[in-house]
Amino acid sequence: MLNSGKGVHRLMSDMSYPTKEKSQFMNVQGGEKKVMKKILSVALSTAMAFSMFASVAFGETAKATPQQAFDALAAKGILNGYPDGQAHLEKDLTRAEFAKIVTKLFGLTEVSGKLSYKDKGYTATNWAVPYIEAVTAANLMQGKDTVKGLFDYNGKVTVEEVAAVLFRALKLEQPTTTDNSASVWAKGYAQAVINAGLVAQTTNFKANATRSLVVETAYAVDQLSVKPTLTVASAEAVSPTKVVVTFSDKTTANVELTTALVAGVETTINFKHLEKDYTAKVTLQAPKVVSVTAPNAKQLVVKFNRAVDTDTVVEDGKLIKDVVQVTALSGAPAVTTNGAEVSWAADGTEAWITVPNLEYLKGQYTVVVNDTVKTSAGEAVAPFTTLLTVADTVAPTVTTVNAVAKTTTNKVYVKFSEPVKPAGIIAYVNGVAATVQKDTYDTFVLTTGTLNSGTTYDVSLSNVTDFAGNVANPNPIKTSVTVVSDVAAPVIKSVTPVGDRYVEVKFDKKVNKDSLVGNVRLLDANGESKGVFSVVTSSDSDTIKLFSPLSKSTFPTSSSFTGTIVFGASVRDTLGNTLGTAASQAITFTKDTVAPTVTSATYSSTKGLVLKFSEEVITDATTANTKEIVFINEATGQAVSPATLARTGVLSSDKKTLTYSNVSLPGASYTVRLPQGLVTDDSFSTNALAGANLTVTAGTTSTGDTTRPVVVSVDAHDSTVTSDVYYVVKATDAGGLNVATLRDVNSYTLNNTALPINSYVILTDVVGDAAAPTAASAYVYIPRSSISETKEYTFQAFGIADKAGNGILVAEKKATLTDRVKPALASAIVSSGDSTVLVVSFSEDVQPFDVADLTFKINDKVVTAKQAGVLNPQASGTDKGKFYFTFAKNVIFPTLADGTANTDTTVQDLNANNINTITVTVKDVAPTIKDLAPGSNPVVTGTIVAAK
Repeated sequence: MLNSGKGVHRLMSDMSYPTKEKSQFMNVQGGEKKVMKKILSVALSTAMAFSMFASVAFGETAKATPQQAFDALAAKGILNGYPDGQAHLEKDLTRAEFAKIVTKLFGLTEVSGKLSYKDKGYTATNWAVPYIEAVTAANLMQGKDTVKGLFDYNGKVTVEEVAAVLFRALKLEQPTTTDNSASVWAKGYAQAVINAGLVAQTTNFKANATRSLVVETAYAVDQLSVKPTLTVASAEAVSPTKVVVTFSDKTTANVELTTALVAGVETTINFKHLEKDYTAKVTLQAPKVVSVTAPNAKQLVVKFNRAVDTDTVVEDGKLIKDVVQVTALSGAPAVTTNGAEVSWAADGTEAWITVPNLEYLKGQYTVVVNDTVKTSAGEAVAPFTTLLTVADTVAPTVTTVNAVAKTTTNKVYVKFSEPVKPAGIIAYVNGVAATVQKDTYDTFVLTTGTLNSGTTYDVSLSNVTDFAGNVANPNPIKTSVTVVSDVAAPVIKSVTPVGDRYVEVKFDKKVNKDSLVGNVRLLDANGESKGVFSVVTSSDSDTIKLFSPLSKSTFPTSSSFTGTIVFGASVRDTLGNTLGTAASQAITFTKDTVAPTVTSATYSSTKGLVLKFSEEVITDATTANTKEIVFINEATGQAVSPATLARTGVLSSDKKTLTYSNVSLPGASYTVRLPQGLVTDDSFSTNALAGANLTVTAGTTSTGDTTRPVVVSVDAHDSTVTSDVYYVVKATDAGGLNVATLRDVNSYTLNNTALPINSYVILTDVVGDAAAPTAASAYVYIPRSSISETKEYTFQAFGIADKAGNGILVAEKKATLTDRVKPALASAIVSSGDSTVLVVSFSEDVQPFDVADLTFKINDKVVTAKQAGVLNPQASGTDKGKFYFTFAKNVIFPTLADGTANTDTTVQDLNANNINTITVTVKDVAPTIKDLAPGSNPVVTGTIVAAK
């Protein structure tokens, strides 16, 4: 019974009330969602059981008589009889007796040594005190007089008090309306138990609760609470100090160990979960790759069984050479992984690798993860090889569309479910074409006109295609975006010292890094200024690194500095929201006395010797010729040529990696002797690297092509307005160009948008193998009909690659292109302000022209306009660029009804009942109508429009 009762107690303590029991299992974390689902299931089932057994408490037929229910609970120690041995179920229940029943029924821990109330006789020897303190701690029962501190343990418990306890214990919902006899304070509790079917609505809630009522209700809870014993189903060590335990009811818990597990050794662990002691046997597996998958044609996901030291996989966000090797099989397209972008899951166990440029995965590949990867604990991850088949047939979808502004913006951010091709996407925001630019492989920025905060706009995206060629469906995608108003000041989330010279400031959103320049001061403990911080971070970010104004000479001899960082009120986010008032944060810098160490040393024929350090380091050019690195062939014991290497390494931007690209070693294993003081850390103490001996292995010299193709030139050709525009892109690569990428129109953009429809590419000047030339010129033709405005255009070539998969750096050409779109007759309408006037307009402004270039038909009869000669368009206003025509009555109707000539030359009302049709046609032969473009594009001939 007590075990089952604790199940109900968990409902209370886990969901609301802090208890001693709860504090005992706080070291067991995780699995909360599953536990909560279980708790809610218990609550619901308990309510159902109360509904079933409510009839027992209120006189209907039940499976157990009140005496049987009492006997069953008494046998479990929940109830006691009176001294005469009788249950006396007819008597009223005291508050002390009810406190004991609640404590026993719900498995509360009896509380000794505490006296929360001042009732007469409420002493440590009072039998009821441990139970009253237990229900008080669990917040299930309270004193009757909180001012005087009285519990009234000998007082009678009422039905409405019982209802209140049930409401709290079972976490019932508060009803919106009530209809019961309870006191005002208890009406909600009473209605909740009524709605749950626990108590009849006609019950007198203000009356005392009989022992019979409470006994039968408690028995119902007890019977429901009998559940199978919870056992450990499995235990898996996810790190040397963390075990995930799965129980028989499918719930899980994370167990943190104080003693690290030893890999390969089965260990018995003891832990407490939900107030109960458990044991489990667990064996820590060696660090390994669990799986390699391809969720789409652009990305690989490498999953490890431990958190990984990301510095052993990536450098500056890019995959280190040969850490993950992907080899195409059976004609599958080759992909480049070296230097690919890598992102990580929050727990450090998953690496998402995005292959670069326009490369994609399709077919079979061999994937190898080499043995240089290490866990965050410094353990080597075993090498891994797998055969991977990629067949991406799922089209991309839009996952989020957002825009944020203080008042207005012109940018909308669209995130897709997977990486999509950057070229070819056509976007409209509220019907207006928007420029599409890649932010990341799966996120794009739409730049459009002014968007107001708080306003919703339609968004349309066409030709969204993933790298497997799957086109988003529907096409176009129709969605919307509401511009979120952000007028909140940025918030400083944390200020963290980095060593003794730097500080890292974390904001709740991106801030303008320039707004911190000269705007962040350091004060000492006395409030005196020590100077301003310098901004180290190079771009706007939510995390800004600052350089302390302290110097080696001003740093306290006590080896620590405690003061305050003051941020100026004008520090602002990227939207322009400022702090508004100066903000201060306490800071303590502690002198760094720990020397840097080498965390890894690797060698490759393409990158040379690469050293990674435990912290940021600096090199001293003045000692460039005094610190030498020695390479010793382990097989021969001899120093190789060059026997020594001067300090000519290049330090990475994060100052943690030093690369000696001028090292060339024959295939063998080597001891690398690093001299003392090769580098120092970036601290006031300039702690020097101790001398170290490391081992590297040099394989056979690689013949792999890692050199990018070169775009020699990009030229624009805008010869005549009657011909297509074309660009000539000349490219070279000693290893051979990838012809497909040269001819792919998606390798090029015009003004950051896909090339217009019907653009095409022809290759000329091909040198070498036609399938993989060492040089070629790509003539990229753009239809003249797509250049509708004379202005400067930016053409970019970005997708060209060589046959080894190396892509070019972006090459661009800015040039003014001439409008070569012919004007067209657009409309002819009878003026709404004057029905004698026919208003003719064109698709764009045109020069004055001869009226004879237009043919007018009224009632299907050719007529001449009243105006003649050269026509001038309306110069301004809403009718700018439009032409006006009127017609004489005798021109339209030359004869009268009696056959005589019509001499009425006044202007005809074009809305008259006898005017049925009006059409305007541009004549076919050499019209004089031309636009205003420098090339004077002639009008489209033969166009006919109807006015009515």
